[in-house]
Amino acid sequence: MTRHSLAVWQLGVLTGVHFTVDMFSGMLPGFLPRLLELHSLSIGMGAVLLTLCGFSANGVQIWAGTLRRRANRPFLVQLGLILACVVCLIGVIPVGSGAMFWLILLVLTLGIGVALVHPEGLRGICMIDAAAVSPAVATSVFMLSGFLGSASGPLVSGLLVENLGFAGLWLLVIPVAVLLRLLHNMRIRLAMESGSGTSRRSAAATPSGAGRLSFWEIFWVATFINTASGIMQGLLPTFLSDSFHFSLTFCGLSAMLFGAGAGVGALLTSIVSKKYDVIDCIQLEIICGIPLLILYLLLAGTALVAPLVFIAGMLVGAGFPQLVVLARSAAGGPGLGARMGLIVGGTWGIAGLLLLLAGFVADRWGIRAAMFLSPLFFLLGVVCCHILARKRRGKKLA
Repeated sequence: MTRHSLAVWQLGVLTGVHFTVDMFSGMLPGFLPRLLELHSLSIGMGAVLLTLCGFSANGVQIWAGTLRRRANRPFLVQLGLILACVVCLIGVIPVGSGAMFWLILLVLTLGIGVALVHPEGLRGICMIDAAAVSPAVATSVFMLSGFLGSASGPLVSGLLVENLGFAGLWLLVIPVAVLLRLLHNMRIRLAMESGSGTSRRSAAATPSGAGRLSFWEIFWVATFINTASGIMQGLLPTFLSDSFHFSLTFCGLSAMLFGAGAGVGALLTSIVSKKYDVIDCIQLEIICGIPLLILYLLLAGTALVAPLVFIAGMLVGAGFPQLVVLARSAAGGPGLGARMGLIVGGTWGIAGLLLLLAGFVADRWGIRAAMFLSPLFFLLGVVCCHILARKRRGKKLA
Protein backbone atom coordinates (compact mmCIF):
# COMPACT_ATOMS: atom_id res chain seq x y z
CA MET A 1 0.00 0.00 0.00
CA THR A 2 1.42 3.39 -1.00
CA ARG A 3 1.66 6.42 1.30
CA HIS A 4 -1.18 8.12 -0.54
CA SER A 5 -3.52 5.13 -0.46
CA LEU A 6 -2.76 4.52 3.23
CA ALA A 7 -3.62 8.14 4.05
CA VAL A 8 -6.87 7.87 2.09
CA TRP A 9 -7.77 4.64 3.87
CA GLN A 10 -6.99 6.17 7.28
CA LEU A 11 -9.18 9.17 6.48
CA GLY A 12 -11.94 6.86 5.25
CA VAL A 13 -11.87 4.75 8.41
CA LEU A 14 -11.90 7.71 10.80
CA THR A 15 -14.64 9.35 8.74
CA GLY A 16 -16.64 6.13 8.85
CA VAL A 17 -16.26 5.91 12.62
CA HIS A 18 -17.35 9.53 13.06
CA PHE A 19 -20.36 8.99 10.79
CA THR A 20 -21.35 5.83 12.66
CA VAL A 21 -21.13 7.12 16.25
CA ASP A 22 -22.96 10.34 15.37
CA MET A 23 -25.57 8.23 13.58
CA PHE A 24 -25.99 6.21 16.79
CA SER A 25 -26.47 9.42 18.79
CA GLY A 26 -29.07 10.62 16.26
CA MET A 27 -31.03 7.34 16.20
CA LEU A 28 -32.90 7.82 19.49
CA PRO A 29 -35.37 10.43 18.14
CA GLY A 30 -36.16 8.19 15.16
CA PHE A 31 -37.63 5.34 17.23
CA LEU A 32 -38.63 7.40 20.28
CA PRO A 33 -42.38 7.36 19.41
CA ARG A 34 -42.37 3.54 19.32
CA LEU A 35 -40.22 3.36 22.49
CA LEU A 36 -42.58 5.64 24.45
CA GLU A 37 -45.56 3.57 23.31
CA LEU A 38 -43.87 0.28 24.20
CA HIS A 39 -42.97 1.35 27.74
CA SER A 40 -46.01 3.63 28.32
CA LEU A 41 -43.81 6.70 28.90
CA SER A 42 -44.75 10.36 28.54
CA ILE A 43 -43.12 12.73 26.09
CA GLY A 44 -41.53 14.43 29.09
CA MET A 45 -39.75 11.19 29.99
CA GLY A 46 -38.67 10.89 26.37
CA ALA A 47 -37.17 14.37 26.66
CA VAL A 48 -35.27 13.17 29.74
CA LEU A 49 -33.72 10.36 27.69
CA LEU A 50 -32.79 12.77 24.89
CA THR A 51 -31.29 15.18 27.43
CA LEU A 52 -29.21 12.52 29.15
CA CYS A 53 -27.91 11.26 25.82
CA GLY A 54 -26.99 14.74 24.58
CA PHE A 55 -25.56 15.92 27.90
CA SER A 56 -23.36 12.85 28.35
CA ALA A 57 -22.19 12.92 24.72
CA ASN A 58 -21.16 16.57 24.97
CA GLY A 59 -20.34 17.09 28.64
CA VAL A 60 -18.13 14.01 28.86
CA GLN A 61 -16.42 15.09 25.64
CA ILE A 62 -14.86 18.06 27.48
CA TRP A 63 -13.33 15.67 30.02
CA ALA A 64 -12.42 13.04 27.44
CA GLY A 65 -10.24 15.56 25.65
CA THR A 66 -7.93 15.63 28.67
CA LEU A 67 -7.30 11.87 28.66
CA ARG A 68 -4.31 10.03 27.16
CA ARG A 69 -2.61 13.19 25.87
CA ARG A 70 0.65 11.35 25.29
CA ALA A 71 -0.90 8.17 23.87
CA ASN A 72 -0.50 7.45 20.16
CA ARG A 73 -2.95 4.58 19.61
CA PRO A 74 -6.72 5.24 19.19
CA PHE A 75 -7.88 3.09 22.10
CA LEU A 76 -10.68 5.51 23.05
CA VAL A 77 -11.94 5.55 19.45
CA GLN A 78 -12.34 1.78 19.56
CA LEU A 79 -13.87 1.80 23.06
CA GLY A 80 -16.25 4.64 22.18
CA LEU A 81 -17.45 2.84 19.06
CA ILE A 82 -18.24 -0.27 21.11
CA LEU A 83 -20.05 1.69 23.83
CA ALA A 84 -22.11 3.68 21.32
CA CYS A 85 -23.20 0.40 19.73
CA VAL A 86 -25.16 -0.52 22.88
CA VAL A 87 -28.09 1.48 21.48
CA CYS A 88 -28.75 -1.65 19.39
CA LEU A 89 -29.69 -3.40 22.66
CA ILE A 90 -32.59 -1.08 23.44
CA GLY A 91 -35.11 -3.65 22.24
CA VAL A 92 -34.09 -6.22 24.86
CA ILE A 93 -35.00 -3.97 27.81
CA PRO A 94 -37.99 -5.66 29.49
CA VAL A 95 -41.27 -3.80 29.76
CA GLY A 96 -42.06 -3.05 33.37
CA SER A 97 -41.50 -0.76 36.32
CA GLY A 98 -37.70 -0.94 36.04
CA ALA A 99 -37.55 -0.11 32.33
CA MET A 100 -36.73 3.57 32.84
CA PHE A 101 -33.63 2.73 34.88
CA TRP A 102 -32.25 0.51 32.11
CA LEU A 103 -33.16 3.05 29.44
CA ILE A 104 -31.27 5.78 31.34
CA LEU A 105 -28.26 3.50 31.77
CA LEU A 106 -28.28 2.65 28.08
CA VAL A 107 -28.51 6.25 26.80
CA LEU A 108 -25.77 7.36 29.21
CA THR A 109 -23.53 4.58 27.88
CA LEU A 110 -24.38 5.63 24.33
CA GLY A 111 -23.51 9.25 25.10
CA ILE A 112 -20.21 8.36 26.76
CA GLY A 113 -19.24 6.26 23.76
CA VAL A 114 -19.95 9.14 21.40
CA ALA A 115 -17.94 11.49 23.62
CA LEU A 116 -14.87 9.25 23.72
CA VAL A 117 -14.55 9.02 19.94
CA HIS A 118 -14.36 12.71 19.08
CA PRO A 119 -11.15 13.98 20.76
CA GLU A 120 -8.96 11.08 19.65
CA GLY A 121 -10.69 10.96 16.26
CA LEU A 122 -9.60 14.55 15.61
CA ARG A 123 -6.09 13.75 16.83
CA GLY A 124 -6.02 10.85 14.38
CA ILE A 125 -7.01 13.19 11.56
CA CYS A 126 -4.10 15.47 12.51
CA MET A 127 -1.66 12.58 12.00
CA ILE A 128 -2.73 11.74 8.45
CA ASP A 129 0.09 12.37 5.99
CA ALA A 130 -0.35 16.01 4.92
CA ALA A 131 1.55 15.38 1.69
CA ALA A 132 -1.07 12.82 0.67
CA VAL A 133 -4.24 14.48 1.98
CA SER A 134 -4.25 18.16 2.94
CA PRO A 135 -5.19 18.87 6.59
CA ALA A 136 -7.98 21.24 5.50
CA VAL A 137 -9.59 18.57 3.32
CA ALA A 138 -9.16 15.84 5.95
CA THR A 139 -10.71 17.96 8.72
CA SER A 140 -13.61 19.14 6.52
CA VAL A 141 -14.45 15.58 5.42
CA PHE A 142 -14.25 14.33 9.02
CA MET A 143 -16.58 17.07 10.33
CA LEU A 144 -19.02 16.70 7.43
CA SER A 145 -19.32 12.98 8.16
CA GLY A 146 -20.54 13.83 11.66
CA PHE A 147 -23.21 16.17 10.29
CA LEU A 148 -24.39 13.52 7.86
CA GLY A 149 -24.31 10.75 10.45
CA SER A 150 -26.34 12.71 13.00
CA ALA A 151 -28.82 13.78 10.33
CA SER A 152 -29.28 10.25 8.97
CA GLY A 153 -29.71 8.64 12.41
CA PRO A 154 -33.48 9.23 12.71
CA LEU A 155 -34.12 7.88 9.21
CA VAL A 156 -31.97 4.76 9.70
CA SER A 157 -33.51 3.88 13.06
CA GLY A 158 -37.06 4.66 11.95
CA LEU A 159 -36.66 2.53 8.82
CA LEU A 160 -35.19 -0.44 10.71
CA VAL A 161 -37.61 -0.39 13.65
CA GLU A 162 -40.68 0.12 11.49
CA ASN A 163 -39.86 -2.79 9.16
CA LEU A 164 -37.95 -5.21 11.41
CA GLY A 165 -38.79 -4.12 14.94
CA PHE A 166 -36.11 -3.23 17.48
CA ALA A 167 -34.28 -6.43 16.51
CA GLY A 168 -33.49 -4.72 13.20
CA LEU A 169 -31.02 -2.47 15.02
CA TRP A 170 -28.75 -5.50 15.41
CA LEU A 171 -27.84 -5.16 11.74
CA LEU A 172 -25.76 -2.11 12.69
CA VAL A 173 -23.36 -4.33 14.64
CA ILE A 174 -21.94 -5.46 11.27
CA PRO A 175 -20.45 -2.09 10.20
CA VAL A 176 -19.15 -1.59 13.75
CA ALA A 177 -17.25 -4.89 13.56
CA VAL A 178 -15.83 -3.93 10.17
CA LEU A 179 -14.70 -0.50 11.42
CA LEU A 180 -13.03 -2.00 14.51
CA ARG A 181 -11.05 -4.35 12.28
CA LEU A 182 -10.04 -1.52 9.94
CA LEU A 183 -8.96 0.67 12.86
CA HIS A 184 -6.53 -2.09 13.80
CA ASN A 185 -5.29 -2.76 10.26
CA MET A 186 -4.79 0.83 9.05
CA ARG A 187 -2.10 1.65 11.66
CA ILE A 188 -3.86 4.86 12.73
CA ARG A 189 -1.83 6.94 15.19
CA LEU A 190 -2.67 10.04 17.22
CA ALA A 191 -1.07 13.49 17.15
CA MET A 192 0.50 14.65 20.41
CA GLU A 193 -0.91 17.81 21.99
CA SER A 194 1.56 20.67 22.07
CA GLY A 195 -0.20 22.42 24.89
CA SER A 196 -0.03 25.78 23.15
CA GLY A 197 -2.90 28.21 23.15
CA THR A 198 -4.47 30.00 20.29
CA SER A 199 -1.83 30.74 17.73
CA ARG A 200 -1.46 33.97 15.80
CA ARG A 201 -1.91 32.04 12.59
CA SER A 202 -5.27 30.64 13.68
CA ALA A 203 -6.37 34.07 14.81
CA ALA A 204 -5.42 35.52 11.45
CA ALA A 205 -7.41 32.80 9.71
CA THR A 206 -10.58 33.62 11.61
CA PRO A 207 -13.39 34.92 9.37
CA SER A 208 -14.50 38.52 9.58
CA GLY A 209 -16.72 39.07 12.59
CA ALA A 210 -14.62 38.40 15.69
CA GLY A 211 -13.93 42.12 16.22
CA ARG A 212 -14.25 42.95 19.88
CA LEU A 213 -16.55 40.05 20.68
CA SER A 214 -15.73 37.91 23.69
CA PHE A 215 -15.74 34.14 23.86
CA TRP A 216 -18.66 34.06 26.28
CA GLU A 217 -20.82 36.29 24.06
CA ILE A 218 -20.30 33.87 21.19
CA PHE A 219 -20.89 30.95 23.56
CA TRP A 220 -24.43 32.09 24.41
CA VAL A 221 -25.39 32.74 20.79
CA ALA A 222 -24.28 29.18 19.98
CA THR A 223 -26.22 27.84 22.97
CA PHE A 224 -29.51 29.40 21.81
CA ILE A 225 -29.03 28.13 18.25
CA ASN A 226 -28.17 24.62 19.43
CA THR A 227 -31.12 24.54 21.85
CA ALA A 228 -33.53 25.43 19.05
CA SER A 229 -31.91 22.87 16.71
CA GLY A 230 -31.96 20.21 19.44
CA ILE A 231 -35.70 20.63 19.98
CA MET A 232 -36.37 20.25 16.25
CA GLN A 233 -34.14 17.22 15.73
CA GLY A 234 -35.04 15.55 19.01
CA LEU A 235 -38.83 15.93 19.08
CA LEU A 236 -39.81 16.29 15.41
CA PRO A 237 -40.32 12.52 14.80
CA THR A 238 -42.49 12.24 17.93
CA PHE A 239 -44.44 15.36 16.93
CA LEU A 240 -45.17 13.98 13.46
CA SER A 241 -46.00 10.51 14.75
CA ASP A 242 -48.24 11.53 17.67
CA SER A 243 -49.99 14.46 15.99
CA PHE A 244 -50.40 13.17 12.42
CA HIS A 245 -49.69 9.41 12.67
CA PHE A 246 -47.01 9.42 10.00
CA SER A 247 -44.82 6.33 9.67
CA LEU A 248 -41.53 6.13 11.57
CA THR A 249 -39.68 6.16 8.25
CA PHE A 250 -41.28 9.44 7.18
CA CYS A 251 -40.76 10.95 10.65
CA GLY A 252 -37.08 10.00 10.55
CA LEU A 253 -36.74 11.35 7.02
CA SER A 254 -38.16 14.70 8.13
CA ALA A 255 -35.68 14.97 11.00
CA MET A 256 -32.89 14.02 8.61
CA LEU A 257 -33.94 16.77 6.19
CA PHE A 258 -33.64 19.39 8.92
CA GLY A 259 -30.17 18.18 9.95
CA ALA A 260 -28.99 17.82 6.36
CA GLY A 261 -30.25 21.32 5.60
CA ALA A 262 -28.20 22.69 8.49
CA GLY A 263 -25.12 20.94 7.12
CA VAL A 264 -25.61 22.37 3.63
CA GLY A 265 -26.28 25.80 5.09
CA ALA A 266 -23.09 25.62 7.14
CA LEU A 267 -21.08 24.90 4.00
CA LEU A 268 -22.64 27.84 2.13
CA THR A 269 -22.17 30.15 5.12
CA SER A 270 -18.48 29.25 5.32
CA ILE A 271 -18.10 30.45 1.71
CA VAL A 272 -20.11 33.64 2.14
CA SER A 273 -18.43 34.58 5.43
CA LYS A 274 -15.09 35.00 3.64
CA LYS A 275 -16.45 38.24 2.17
CA TYR A 276 -19.10 39.35 4.66
CA ASP A 277 -19.39 39.67 8.43
CA VAL A 278 -20.18 36.31 10.05
CA ILE A 279 -22.54 37.66 12.71
CA ASP A 280 -24.49 39.61 10.09
CA CYS A 281 -24.75 36.50 7.90
CA ILE A 282 -26.03 34.35 10.78
CA GLN A 283 -28.50 37.02 11.85
CA LEU A 284 -29.92 37.41 8.33
CA GLU A 285 -30.14 33.64 7.79
CA ILE A 286 -32.09 33.04 11.00
CA ILE A 287 -34.42 36.00 10.36
CA CYS A 288 -35.26 34.49 6.95
CA GLY A 289 -35.54 30.96 8.35
CA ILE A 290 -37.84 31.53 11.35
CA PRO A 291 -40.99 32.29 9.26
CA LEU A 292 -40.35 29.20 7.14
CA LEU A 293 -39.89 27.08 10.28
CA ILE A 294 -43.15 28.39 11.75
CA LEU A 295 -44.93 27.78 8.46
CA TYR A 296 -43.64 24.21 8.39
CA LEU A 297 -44.83 23.55 11.96
CA LEU A 298 -48.28 24.90 11.07
CA LEU A 299 -48.55 22.77 7.91
CA ALA A 300 -46.64 19.69 9.08
CA GLY A 301 -49.73 17.52 8.78
CA THR A 302 -49.37 17.71 5.00
CA ALA A 303 -46.59 15.41 3.82
CA LEU A 304 -45.93 17.58 0.76
CA VAL A 305 -44.41 20.36 2.92
CA ALA A 306 -41.53 18.13 4.08
CA PRO A 307 -39.00 19.89 1.78
CA LEU A 308 -39.80 23.10 3.66
CA VAL A 309 -38.06 21.76 6.77
CA PHE A 310 -34.88 21.27 4.72
CA ILE A 311 -34.91 24.92 3.58
CA ALA A 312 -35.70 26.12 7.10
CA GLY A 313 -32.87 24.00 8.54
CA MET A 314 -30.49 25.34 5.90
CA LEU A 315 -31.18 28.89 7.13
CA VAL A 316 -31.64 28.63 10.90
CA GLY A 317 -29.09 25.90 11.64
CA ALA A 318 -26.21 27.05 9.45
CA GLY A 319 -24.38 29.41 11.78
CA PHE A 320 -23.02 27.13 14.50
CA PRO A 321 -19.81 25.94 12.74
CA GLN A 322 -18.85 29.54 12.02
CA LEU A 323 -19.39 30.46 15.66
CA VAL A 324 -16.96 27.68 16.55
CA VAL A 325 -14.37 29.30 14.26
CA LEU A 326 -15.00 32.74 15.81
CA ALA A 327 -14.68 31.31 19.32
CA ARG A 328 -11.18 30.01 18.52
CA SER A 329 -9.67 33.51 18.65
CA ALA A 330 -12.31 35.53 20.51
CA ALA A 331 -11.27 37.69 23.45
CA GLY A 332 -11.32 36.26 26.96
CA GLY A 333 -12.34 32.76 27.85
CA PRO A 334 -10.18 29.72 28.69
CA GLY A 335 -7.30 28.20 26.69
CA LEU A 336 -7.75 26.77 23.22
CA GLY A 337 -8.49 23.17 24.20
CA ALA A 338 -10.98 24.13 26.92
CA ARG A 339 -12.74 26.73 24.78
CA MET A 340 -13.18 24.25 21.92
CA GLY A 341 -14.65 21.77 24.38
CA LEU A 342 -16.99 24.43 25.77
CA ILE A 343 -18.17 25.87 22.46
CA VAL A 344 -18.96 22.39 21.13
CA GLY A 345 -19.67 20.14 24.10
CA GLY A 346 -20.74 22.87 26.54
CA THR A 347 -23.29 24.55 24.30
CA TRP A 348 -24.85 21.26 23.23
CA GLY A 349 -24.82 20.11 26.86
CA ILE A 350 -26.83 23.16 27.97
CA ALA A 351 -29.09 22.72 24.95
CA GLY A 352 -29.76 19.18 26.14
CA LEU A 353 -30.76 20.43 29.59
CA LEU A 354 -33.10 23.03 28.08
CA LEU A 355 -34.71 20.23 26.11
CA LEU A 356 -36.26 19.24 29.45
CA LEU A 357 -38.25 22.48 29.25
CA ALA A 358 -39.69 21.31 25.93
CA GLY A 359 -40.61 17.98 27.52
CA PHE A 360 -42.42 19.77 30.37
CA VAL A 361 -44.31 21.96 27.90
CA ALA A 362 -45.26 18.89 25.85
CA ASP A 363 -46.69 17.09 28.89
CA ARG A 364 -48.54 20.20 30.06
CA TRP A 365 -49.79 21.84 26.85
CA GLY A 366 -49.09 19.29 24.11
CA ILE A 367 -46.16 18.57 21.83
CA ARG A 368 -47.23 21.14 19.23
CA ALA A 369 -46.68 23.89 21.82
CA ALA A 370 -43.29 22.38 22.68
CA MET A 371 -42.22 22.46 19.03
CA PHE A 372 -42.83 26.23 18.86
CA LEU A 373 -40.13 26.68 21.49
CA SER A 374 -37.68 26.04 18.65
CA PRO A 375 -38.40 29.26 16.71
CA LEU A 376 -38.50 31.08 20.05
CA PHE A 377 -34.93 30.07 20.88
CA PHE A 378 -33.84 30.90 17.33
CA LEU A 379 -35.36 34.34 17.88
CA LEU A 380 -33.29 34.72 21.07
CA GLY A 381 -30.24 33.90 18.96
CA VAL A 382 -31.19 36.68 16.53
CA VAL A 383 -31.52 39.18 19.38
CA CYS A 384 -28.06 38.22 20.65
CA CYS A 385 -26.58 38.52 17.15
CA HIS A 386 -28.12 41.96 16.77
CA ILE A 387 -26.63 43.12 20.07
CA LEU A 388 -23.20 41.71 19.16
CA ALA A 389 -23.27 43.23 15.68
CA ARG A 390 -23.98 46.68 17.11
CA LYS A 391 -21.28 46.23 19.72
CA ARG A 392 -18.72 45.19 17.12
CA ARG A 393 -19.42 48.34 15.15
CA GLY A 394 -19.04 50.45 18.27
CA LYS A 395 -22.67 51.58 18.32
CA LYS A 396 -24.62 52.28 21.48
CA LEU A 397 -27.56 50.03 22.03
CA ALA A 398 -30.96 51.71 21.83
